[in-house]
Amino acid sequence: MQKIGTTINLSAGDLVGHLNCHFLTELDLKVANGELAKPKIWDPVLETLAERGAQHEQGFLDHIKAGGFTVTVIDGVGIDDAALTTTRQAMERGDAVIVQGALQAGRWNGRADVLRRVETPSRLGSWSYELTDTKLARETKGNTILQISLYSDMLSRIQGADAVSAYVVAPGTNYVPEEYRIADYAAYYRHVRSSLERAVDTPTAVSTYPEPIQHCDICRWRKHCDGKRRADDHMSLVAGINKSQIGELERHGVATMAALAELPVPLQWRPDRGAARSYERIREQARIQVEGRIAGTILYESLPSEAGLGLCRLPEPSGGDIFFDYEGDPWVGDGGLEFLRRDSAVRR
Repeated sequence: MQKIGTTINLSAGDLVGHLNCHFLTELDLKVANGELAKPKIWDPVLETLAERGAQHEQGFLDHIKAGGFTVTVIDGVGIDDAALTTTRQAMERGDAVIVQGALQAGRWNGRADVLRRVETPSRLGSWSYELTDTKLARETKGNTILQISLYSDMLSRIQGADAVSAYVVAPGTNYVPEEYRIADYAAYYRHVRSSLERAVDTPTAVSTYPEPIQHCDICRWRKHCDGKRRADDHMSLVAGINKSQIGELERHGVATMAALAELPVPLQWRPDRGAARSYERIREQARIQVEGRIAGTILYESLPSEAGLGLCRLPEPSGGDIFFDYEGDPWVGDGGLEFLRRDSAVRR
């Protein structure tokens, strides 16, 4: 997200960020307007992912070259006049493969991994282009669909002909692209794009809240948001609580972890969803966390054993039992090794 004059220019990263978290959009908009400084973080895991992503993309390019195709690489990393002009010239020449092509349509811009020539007429001539994107994920998710939809939209506007399909190259596939028909996802793409544009152009006075989500693990704002949740004593700090339980508690006037810790038990009201017992359990969890916070140490309590639950479901111990522990390595080979980690007793 970048402000040029009075216009906020947007990219695929902004679109994906908005899909995952609207609070992220609010923070990025404040940065673009000069109201907030962009955080600087260093994460070795993200660095490793970026390195492996670059290796995967380079491997695909080497595969293309080995197939006899000439590759045109657009230099630079951002979107500037030189990159846009060089990309447009390569498209007008009909180059077979364009790498890191700079695309811009209105306020939207981005760099496409690979543009491949197809023999479909456009304003360029008897040819046009379709997008191929390289991704480390073994399964294509909504984030990738949005990105290829955005790039295909910009590409279609530039060449004056629809990019009918886009392709994703995942690891472990011998660089065989998987095809996605853009029209199948057009409504979804337009919905998310319009939502982001509205959030940028007409920000509301009511702010969203940084609820903890999976995207927090890779978000540059995660320390900022975690600090806010802790300052607010937000109920998401309670181990094991879920979003629906937080909503239910808020409707009954419970707004903080400390307030939850003092909630009378048994409950004085019947939950709309879930059993009262589950709310009493998280109330006790909040209580022990608050007590530990006051004491300045981590507290714990042993729960009574219940037949048929937890470890009580294990068979009786035997002298032939062994302990078996295994897990996967996500960085092995092209696709990594994925196993569910299990700590279990195995009867010989």
